[in-house]
Amino acid sequence: MTQYSPSQLLPLAQRTGRWVTKTIKGHPALYTTNLGSVVRFKVSGTPTVNVNTINNSHPGTPRQVYAWRYDQQPWHRFCAQAQPVELGLPDRKDHLLEIMTAGNSDFDEVWTGQEGFAIRGLDAKDGQLVPAAKRPVVNFIGDSITAGCWVRGKHAAVDYRPESNYVATASDLLEIDGVRIAYSAAGVLRPGTGGVPTAKGFLNRIDAGTTWRVNRPQVVVVNLGVNDRRFAASQFILAYDQFLKQVATTFPDSRLLLLTPFSQTFQREIRQLAASHRLELVNTTGWCPDFTDGLHPNQAGSIAAGRRLAPVLKAALAKTRRPQS
Repeated sequence: MTQYSPSQLLPLAQRTGRWVTKTIKGHPALYTTNLGSVVRFKVSGTPTVNVNTINNSHPGTPRQVYAWRYDQQPWHRFCAQAQPVELGLPDRKDHLLEIMTAGNSDFDEVWTGQEGFAIRGLDAKDGQLVPAAKRPVVNFIGDSITAGCWVRGKHAAVDYRPESNYVATASDLLEIDGVRIAYSAAGVLRPGTGGVPTAKGFLNRIDAGTTWRVNRPQVVVVNLGVNDRRFAASQFILAYDQFLKQVATTFPDSRLLLLTPFSQTFQREIRQLAASHRLELVNTTGWCPDFTDGLHPNQAGSIAAGRRLAPVLKAALAKTRRPQS
């Protein structure tokens, strides 16, 4: 049986999520605190791949959820568990396999309690895993909407759909790799759940003790502001302005797009800041026709928004001069 350890999986995952290797509950693990992080690779020579995960959720809360698909077929979902989960392929030929972090809860202490997503390894039987072909990379900085929370309903984990929210929809349409830097309830002024700090604190870190080795995306999309709605506009302007400077410094070679929140929170302020920084503003008015709760797009709203975003991203990628790395 061909077994792939976390350190062997890391090269298959670094382009498609903020992954590191850590020891979780006494086991080496491929680890991330971000919903929508993907391990993407080509597999051949086996009809099945077994996934070994750790149920790393906070005690008394829903089990963490993963999604998977092959060859861009429909997604399937499974809960993290002690026993290996078998992913079935149609044959032993070459297939593209993707495994995504797809559900957790606001109670998971991802920032200081190491309660993020943890994969112990993959078993490919007598098969082989190799890196998938490189695609353009786009970073998506945001909150629960970007992460993919509350798409199918109001239940934590089971109703999250990072695999079919607006980020995933646009990414699939353009065949790009989307990297999520997004946490539930977070903003430029409001901290996220699970101990997560404001955006300036999580941009370069995976958790309180782990610095992220930042990537080099062609495009960076910022979709923040809805969780800061209870703060004064003057406070938001100052914090958002400072965050944009941080993003520009962190990703100096990337094209930046500023999305107005789908609820249009602080639309005027974001428009003004985009102009002052000479950045492209993406006005999302009318993009999302349906919401789960007035703020989070439901499945129909997510698909509609993703379809509107795709041509904007396509144009932005066409304007970037740096080839994919």
